[in-house]
Amino acid sequence: MTALLRQQPRRQAEPIRPRLRAVEQPAPAPARSRRRLGFLASGVLFSAVLVGNVTVHASITQGQFELERLQDTTTEREAAYQQLRLQVAEAEAPQRVVERARRLGMIEPKKVTYLTATSKTSSPEPAAQAAASDPPPEAAQGWGRVKPHLDGRR
Repeated sequence: MTALLRQQPRRQAEPIRPRLRAVEQPAPAPARSRRRLGFLASGVLFSAVLVGNVTVHASITQGQFELERLQDTTTEREAAYQQLRLQVAEAEAPQRVVERARRLGMIEPKKVTYLTATSKTSSPEPAAQAAASDPPPEAAQGWGRVKPHLDGRR
């Protein structure tokens, strides 16, 4: 056995090394503060965008409510307008006009005379204009009888 021991080369004594351990070195202070500043800026930006989005949606919703209110008002006013048009049409009906005229004391003429133009010119002559501006004496007498009935018009 000794022979075997002798044949093996002797190991040299290994130098004693200190025990090593893994240690994380902290990041330099400026890099850490930049990272914190970046996170803070991102948070502020996100919050601002979120508040802006909520504000826009709130104003859109308010506008929609206003639009619905205006549409309802428009529908009501259109219905009232149609009702007024119906009343005007009923008031302008020929039968109603004739009834109202009879109640006011008007009568239908026995004979109707239609006037036609005999001249082909569209402007009257100066002598005809002067004659047309002076009312006939019969019209002045009839005016006194007609005027009281005109005050009752609506």
